[in-house]
Amino acid sequence: MLRAVVFDLDGTLIDSTEAIVQSCYHLFDTLNIERPPRKKVVDSIGYPLIDQLAILLGEHDDLEHYVDIYREYHKTIASDMTHLLPDVSETLAAFDNAGLKMGFATSKKLSASERILEYLGILHYFTSRVGPDEVKHPKPHPEALLRSMENLEVGADEMLFVGDMHFDVKAAQSAGVACIAVTTGYNTRKELEALEPTAVCDTLAEAREYVLSHYLADMTT
Repeated sequence: MLRAVVFDLDGTLIDSTEAIVQSCYHLFDTLNIERPPRKKVVDSIGYPLIDQLAILLGEHDDLEHYVDIYREYHKTIASDMTHLLPDVSETLAAFDNAGLKMGFATSKKLSASERILEYLGILHYFTSRVGPDEVKHPKPHPEALLRSMENLEVGADEMLFVGDMHFDVKAAQSAGVACIAVTTGYNTRKELEALEPTAVCDTLAEAREYVLSHYLADMTT
């Protein structure tokens, strides 16, 4: 029986692409380094920040310092430059009304995630909140989802994960958790289907209806 749903954030519930791109550009400008193409920055989204910067700048002894520069700027623009993706409020309300526990597991720093979700008015839905500082191994390692299970006091067969990237699907599969992949983020439907998640949905509304019909039909009839 399904008792909990855990979400990825970027590309699944929120679109913070512009805030991430502009924060990277601020870092490059500060370091007097030529800005990479926007696509290269967007393609690096989803990795923990220090890994993202290593992709964009190469391995460097000062990466921790670069992370600090990025984050100091990011927190000044992130809330205003991040918005909810379509159907998020309705989906969270529907799951809450169905009695499901909810959480998020993200590669975005927890304090930044909480600040943004509070600004967007949805933080109160999440009783489990897992960011990169709460785990030793980021997605696709299953640790974030295993931690989510502990926080929500559910088993693998009682939890569903919703994400938009290959990291998310692989983490769910490694944790033994059902996974709905949505095409609202940074991987294509073809890329997601190749990983064989439980389902691939083009919108969060479609994912919501899949959950209500496949997992909660007895509770909603």
